[in-house]
Amino acid sequence: MRSFRPGELSQWVSRLWKNGMPAQRITGICHDTRKIRPGELYVAIRGAHFDGHEFVQAAKEKGAAGALVDDCFPGLDHFPLLQVSNTIKGLQDMAAGYRKEWVSSTVGITGSVGKTTVKEMCADVLSMDGPTHRTAGNFNNHIGLPLTMLDMPQQARYGVFEIGMNHPGEIGPLTDLLRPKYGIITTIGNAHREAFQSLQEIANEKMKLAERILDSGLLFLDRDSRWFPMIRQHTTAEVVTVSFEGEADYTGRYAGERLMTVDDYTYTIPKPGEYMMRNALFAIALGLQLKLSPEEINAGLSRFKAPPMRWEKLIVHGIHFVNDAYNANPLSMRASLETFARIPGVGRRWAVIGGMRELGAVSEEEHAELGRFIDGLGLDGVITVGTLGAQIQCTRVPFFFHTQEKAEAAAVLKEQLSAGAHVLLKASRGEELEKVIGFFAELSGPEG
Repeated sequence: MRSFRPGELSQWVSRLWKNGMPAQRITGICHDTRKIRPGELYVAIRGAHFDGHEFVQAAKEKGAAGALVDDCFPGLDHFPLLQVSNTIKGLQDMAAGYRKEWVSSTVGITGSVGKTTVKEMCADVLSMDGPTHRTAGNFNNHIGLPLTMLDMPQQARYGVFEIGMNHPGEIGPLTDLLRPKYGIITTIGNAHREAFQSLQEIANEKMKLAERILDSGLLFLDRDSRWFPMIRQHTTAEVVTVSFEGEADYTGRYAGERLMTVDDYTYTIPKPGEYMMRNALFAIALGLQLKLSPEEINAGLSRFKAPPMRWEKLIVHGIHFVNDAYNANPLSMRASLETFARIPGVGRRWAVIGGMRELGAVSEEEHAELGRFIDGLGLDGVITVGTLGAQIQCTRVPFFFHTQEKAEAAAVLKEQLSAGAHVLLKASRGEELEKVIGFFAELSGPEG
């Protein structure tokens, strides 16, 4: 575990400690007093709905070694403070200072779809070659990325980080902070569209990572993407291409359910679906470029565990639920539905679909188009949920319902389905569609 000398933290933010320097090394950096441990530095962040400075006293009582606060904070007696003009900037300055000490190889991953899965797969593969640090969950923004960087152990051989965005102008500064040697851009699509005027603007933003990979680094791109030619022209790094059933440096070819062949070696893909094979291709290409053997890469892929609510399977009263409701945009929604529709040997298939948020001006059009897409999948039943879900209209599904509430959707499932049926749940995170499973369990009573 990394620990910090109080003096080096002071140097990185260019401020002196107030109330004296902590006597011991700082054992970690934390911005949440619910999780802070004795000896760590508390970072007080002002947000839209809270002010972390209100919890400095709580951090002190929990044994924090000190706190990073802004210049307006009045202070606490006998509690070491680093006071800066902006604590988020101070946090990033500390991460930048620590970054200069790294000798590990760093991977930066961005994209609209699949970056968390690709990050996990890449980290699992690289962990076969040495200690590997990775972004926890989706800690990939202007706060999460520096926290993840500051949490990287000194002995890590590799660091694998997500770089996320919600608005224009975010990818460049985060990439500058991380300075990855290897860059990966996954699928680009209409995610967070309400903050962008067009899909082209989203692609331009993602391209900022490509522009910042050094000449000595490698940039991994999807050769099948419509954005490949544009991004290829905006990097000076060596480009490594991947393709599924196309032409590229590393081409994946379907070899059976959850099996994909690359360069005459057949890899086992941990989850079903073509989109999972496309995600795994990046990890395979990265591993091969870094001289891991196919056997090591295959073993690394077998370590993959999908984060919660990403194709998470569970059985409730004989109904097989696939909870893929962590998040959704038009591309991920289609990939999930198509994979679910193609699972072999499954009986009745129903989908419970909620809205796709942050689509802005194209929201109504995208939801309507999704309804037409679902019509062609051959599902037995579909339930749409919520206000945005109401914009999804299916006309060729045998059983089609719309409910405003998740509890109503659970009641429809209880009435219509019997043991052995399969149900997919998919929606944006804010829809909290996974609650349908809880309501269904309540309606069904104790398991027999």
